[in-house]
Amino acid sequence: MEKKTPITAEIQKSFDYIKERFQVPQNFDFIVREFQVKFNDGYADSFLIFYDGMANKNFINRDLMRSLLQSGVDASLSAPREETIFKKMTALGPLTMVRDFETVEETVTFGNCLLFVDGCACAFAADVKGWSARGVGQPIQEASLSGPQEAFNEIIMTNLALVRKILKTADLVAENIKVGSVSKTPCALLYLNGVTNENLVAEVRRRLEGIDTSYIFSAGDVEMMIEDNTYFPMTHILKTERPDRTAAMLAEGKVAVIVQGSPFALILPTTASDLTEAAEDSYVRVPEANFMRLVRLAGMLLSVLLPGLFIAIMLYHHEILPTDLLLAIEESREKVPFPLVAELILMELAFELIKEASIRVPSPVGSTLGIIGGLILGQAAVEAHIVSPILIIIVSIAGLGTFAAPTSSLARSMALIRFLFIIFGAASGLLGFLCALCITAALLAASESLGVPFLSPLAPKNGDSIWGSLLIRPIWKKEHRPRSLQAKDPIRQPHISRKWMHNGKGGNS
Repeated sequence: MEKKTPITAEIQKSFDYIKERFQVPQNFDFIVREFQVKFNDGYADSFLIFYDGMANKNFINRDLMRSLLQSGVDASLSAPREETIFKKMTALGPLTMVRDFETVEETVTFGNCLLFVDGCACAFAADVKGWSARGVGQPIQEASLSGPQEAFNEIIMTNLALVRKILKTADLVAENIKVGSVSKTPCALLYLNGVTNENLVAEVRRRLEGIDTSYIFSAGDVEMMIEDNTYFPMTHILKTERPDRTAAMLAEGKVAVIVQGSPFALILPTTASDLTEAAEDSYVRVPEANFMRLVRLAGMLLSVLLPGLFIAIMLYHHEILPTDLLLAIEESREKVPFPLVAELILMELAFELIKEASIRVPSPVGSTLGIIGGLILGQAAVEAHIVSPILIIIVSIAGLGTFAAPTSSLARSMALIRFLFIIFGAASGLLGFLCALCITAALLAASESLGVPFLSPLAPKNGDSIWGSLLIRPIWKKEHRPRSLQAKDPIRQPHISRKWMHNGKGGNS
């Protein structure tokens, strides 16, 4: 356990410790204000500390300092004054009493100010955070035409408020867990009391508290620290920027982790069905949602499998293709100097390069870069006989399938797996392609996310409908929470939820 340095009642010792620990006056943005607190029968030396730019100076000057300097404190110098000062300042805003310097450091670096008074073996921490922050904007990666247009930002309290605005219940619990021995980054562990499995909550809490590192800066750092297998190419933790999706996952019995400084929430556990679900699916009618989901799944499968299947057929199994198509492909490749495998890998890498470049350049230039890379460079490469037209078609279809993935982390995972199929297909044809398919399926079936099978309920079967995980069901058919979560309350809604239709006679249909 970390050893604590207690605060003494001698204010000069506290003052010397603060100046040494916070390197005053080298730290020009660290403010130390010395003054005297007025008591009924005299004055007591005091000082106030805060970081300029992180604390609200108007609040400090208008409410805190004016109250202490002008009206005074109704107590004598000889009387115990801690409780008196605490009650005097409580009316000014959220206030806590801090008894050790380690907590002082943690509190002041989080935007609060602290008051030290001679004769008090504590410091009074006032919540006066005033740093600049980005407002609540629109989702970027998970944009939706029909759903809410609010997204998380980098402030943890704002993100909590966005979730609580949707889940209006006192059962929503948000535990504060600080991660990082130096950074003390606040993490909010969210779950529904009475719904979420207690063992699941305890396991997530254990993993968060078991992180032993100096600094944690983002949700990505936390994700790598608590995930089961860091080197597995497929992500096993869903990162979402949407408060509505986070609330929906919590209502199912899952756990969410929100990290200060990151505009994403981590959803635990995560299955393959969760990764393929888009935000739009919950806000359109069932036929539309299922059609979009089938198109999305088809695009994702083409993205992963098509390049590897094409290379396997062209190198080893020409007889599969119609003669006219085979002759057309060979004619288009007649003047290409590179082997087919090198040509495909070159095109895939070029596509990934264009995608990475278009993301990191300013928005007006990004769209232009995509057009230049996709049209001008592609056309020039074909005319220069560096690549064949059929390869551009294959790579373009695979790229479009990648963009069909609902989340960017899933799209990056698909790009990695696509190279695996290309290598196996080039090595052994359809046999290698099928081997890669079996290996990928076996690894996905054997993997877990906090004890929940990743392919649940497809493998293993647990009683939930397999079609229900592949297709979108009407909301009135979602009567039970997923069995794989072992929720304390497995019933989401009664069997008859549309009582206006059945009048209490019969079930949903």
